[in-house]
This record gives sequence, C-alpha cells and structure tokens, in this order.
Amino acid sequence: MSDEWDAYADSWDDMEATTAYANAAFASLSSILDGAGIELSGTRVVDFGCGTGLLTAHLAEAGASVVGVDTSAAMLAVLDAKIEERGWSGVTTASTLDGVMGGNDVIACSSVCAFLDDYPGTVAQLATLLRPGGLFIQWDWERDGDDDHGLTRHEIREALVGAGLHHVEVRTAFAVEAEGEMMQPLAGYGRRAT
Repeated sequence: MSDEWDAYADSWDDMEATTAYANAAFASLSSILDGAGIELSGTRVVDFGCGTGLLTAHLAEAGASVVGVDTSAAMLAVLDAKIEERGWSGVTTASTLDGVMGGNDVIACSSVCAFLDDYPGTVAQLATLLRPGGLFIQWDWERDGDDDHGLTRHEIREALVGAGLHHVEVRTAFAVEAEGEMMQPLAGYGRRAT
C-alpha cells in the first residue's frame, strides 16, 4: 500500500481537499480535547498515518511533541523536510510502531484506519501506547449501503471498546466542503482507563 501513497506525496499538500480535511480534523480534535480537559501544549502525540504531516503541523504549532508514523517513505520524506525547514525539534518520524514509546497523551489517526489490514488489532496495539487517561481518536469515512470503503459506526465502536478504551463516542466529526464535495467523516474516540 505504501507505494500507492508514495505517488501522491509531492502533490498532497497542494490539494484543497487534503488541507481542508486536516484543518477540520484539527478543529475537531481541539474541541474533543477541550471537553476532555487535555491541553495540547506539552503533550506527547502519535500521528498514526501522518502522511506529509498536515495534521502534524497543527499539533507541533500547538506545542505538542509528535511522532509521525506512516508506511509511505515518500510521504515521510516530505514531512522530514518540513521538520528541518520549520525547526520542529519535538517532531520525529517512523515507518512502523516498533520503537514508538508508550505513555502518549493522544493518538490521532486521520483517514487511515479503513485502509488497515487488521483494524481492530492495530487499534488495540495503539491503545497500549497511551498513558492512563490518554485519548485515542480516529477520523474515517462512513461506510453504508453498497459502498466498499470506510468503516461503519458499529465497526469503529467495536474496535475501540475491544481495545479496552472507555467513554467511547462515534459521531460525525465535521462537515467541510472542498473541491465541490462535502466531506463528513466519522470521529471515533475513547480514553484509556486510568
């Protein structure tokens, strides 16, 4: 799958839809964190499926330390260049979860979980990387009817509860229009037990 995403790396940041999505996802995250009493400044965040770092940029600028994880070498190369250009000393990248330290305050997965071979298993693995009380959040397209892409509300809830997360919510995350289309992904989130 990473080779497929490599082809998009050079133009990803120039697409109106990808930028609008990342901006809306960050606003969604900020609202949820406010409600959970978690401040981004000084937190440790894993941006799983970070791509070129559109969400990572918002997190870094809000004062979080971020590990951006993605299987696409080309996407990570774009993010690595941003890290160097912008002097983000608290941002690192990784191509796998191996070596990603536990005790994270937030794990964010922006439009990646529907592409995973083992979605429930990966969520369970990611949940172990949270500190007690830490927040897991994902944004993904809602699958319904004959559509073969995305996740259902039920699948998201089952995966998060199955990973041992508490206070699980699944709802429409935001509605934003870009390139003539309305994007209305789901947000699924929950907290690791304290």
